[in-house]
Amino acid sequence: MIHCLMRPTSVARHLTLQVYGTCFYRLTTKLADTLAANEERKCAPLNTNDIITATMAQSHAIPAMTAAVASSKAMPLLDTTNSEIVMEDFEISASKSVSFDHVDKTSLPFEDIPGPMILKLWEKYWRYVPLLGTQLFCSLLISRFTQGRLSWNRNITPVKYLFDEYGCIVRINGPFMTDIIMIHRPEHIAEVFKQESESAVRSGIDILQHYHLNHRKCRSAGAFSLQNLEWLEVKEKIDRPLHKITLNYIGKLNSVCDELVNRIRNIRNRQDEVPANFHQELTGWGMECFYVMMFNKHLGFLDSTSKSMSEATKVLNALIIAHTYMSRCETGFQVWRFFETPFAKKLFAACDILDEIIGKYIRQAQNKLQVSSKQEKSTNEEKNLSLLEKMMIQRIHSDDIATLLMDMIILGVQAVINCEAFLLYFLAKNPRIQKRLYDEIISVLPKTDKTTPTKENLENMPYLKACIKESLRLRPAFPYLTRLLSSPISLHGYTIPKGTFVIMANQITSQREEHFEDPGKYQPERWLKQNELADDNSYQEYSCLPFGHGVRACLGKDMAEMQMMLLTAKLVRKFTIEYDYADIRSRFYMVNVPNKSLRFRFLDRN
Repeated sequence: MIHCLMRPTSVARHLTLQVYGTCFYRLTTKLADTLAANEERKCAPLNTNDIITATMAQSHAIPAMTAAVASSKAMPLLDTTNSEIVMEDFEISASKSVSFDHVDKTSLPFEDIPGPMILKLWEKYWRYVPLLGTQLFCSLLISRFTQGRLSWNRNITPVKYLFDEYGCIVRINGPFMTDIIMIHRPEHIAEVFKQESESAVRSGIDILQHYHLNHRKCRSAGAFSLQNLEWLEVKEKIDRPLHKITLNYIGKLNSVCDELVNRIRNIRNRQDEVPANFHQELTGWGMECFYVMMFNKHLGFLDSTSKSMSEATKVLNALIIAHTYMSRCETGFQVWRFFETPFAKKLFAACDILDEIIGKYIRQAQNKLQVSSKQEKSTNEEKNLSLLEKMMIQRIHSDDIATLLMDMIILGVQAVINCEAFLLYFLAKNPRIQKRLYDEIISVLPKTDKTTPTKENLENMPYLKACIKESLRLRPAFPYLTRLLSSPISLHGYTIPKGTFVIMANQITSQREEHFEDPGKYQPERWLKQNELADDNSYQEYSCLPFGHGVRACLGKDMAEMQMMLLTAKLVRKFTIEYDYADIRSRFYMVNVPNKSLRFRFLDRN
């Protein structure tokens, strides 16, 4: 047995010696030819550099040839008749190696992309791990992988650790997924979006897809999870009414902001500080804005006299539960695919409450449209239609509308709420910036003016827009963007094949020092010089993408910005906002959320 194993090695060694012998013979022959040529010319001196260069060029091929002979499976090594084939292969390799220094280094193989080896070991031994032991197994792997230094699902630290350890492009592979590439440089992100087609594919929320398709038996997985042509069809029908209704509802949204101002005055203590659960008040504001725009209805989310079993209370409680357990189900091993886990049951129960309420408003809208279709429609009536009714006029299926509204409540409303929370925090921690913003607001909307802001008023507040954009740069709602490559691209010299899943860490991208001076500081002034920055760097557009980019950019961008501008202008004009506690950072629960209580002080301005 040992003899059989050693025999190919001996043959390989013999062939290797033949190769070295051939090289030496050719080298001496070339040296003799050169000497003879110099002797004939008499005037041309011997250039030893030429000989050395030729020697080195041929020597490059020797290790490669040795490895090829030793590892080849197609060539029968024991057959001596193949010696000519071996020498022919060597001659080809040697001729190519002369231009070794000119090889295109931009097409490195995909397999060479660095990444954690622990996941490859995981893939190797996965079949020995029983299903019920996966949680423990995962914990042990992650602890070993990160030496216990990271807290997963709390912030972007684990991803930043990977970039610090393996470079600007990281490859992840494992038993449950295709190859994943993680990037954070804006020039790499630009390449991903340049190859994007109209039917771009991104990742969805698996547990919500499972709820829509398997629990509720809907016809689709929801707008957030739709892909390809299905997504384009829904997007075209939603974009138009969504943009128009945002402008038409400024007055009603402003009245919701007034309700929050009154609510703040009622819940403050003697030090003008709001309770630790102020985040719930912001949630009530976000849901009231959603009801006003979607259903054209004031429900009373900010009304303290509402009863415990009212619809507003049921929606708020269901939203908090759904957001909490969605994050717990989505991260880690998805055992809920095989049976309903306790977390999945709580999530589904909360989603059932939201679905029941959404279904009620859909039926009401259907009945209203049926009645109005029998009568003549006037222009004023069409302007007063809610967004839900306008979507139904676009002939969007009721199931698709229901899943869309569910995703907007659980993901969209939560995103706006938490972005506003971070914005108030940054303003409270930077009094100078808050003072400058106040001066801009009262110059456009005088302190004694009680009229409703208009679109023109908001457009004349560039510093307010800069404050919002700077907050979104530091704390975007979604710290990651995802795409499935529809065609091969080149990133950092590596060829990334079609079908590879790419994760773009845009929160890390937006805090790179080469694009933003003092990237960790809150400086809205940097966005007032945005055009100058764009001239200096062609990738500036991709260095900060809080609402995504391209075909799959956030549909509710205009709505979110409008709500944040109205509320921020209202609060800064009425109050001086302060915060005296520890720094607030972010935790990742499918969206970035504050990791501490929002214990702001709202002092009335004189």
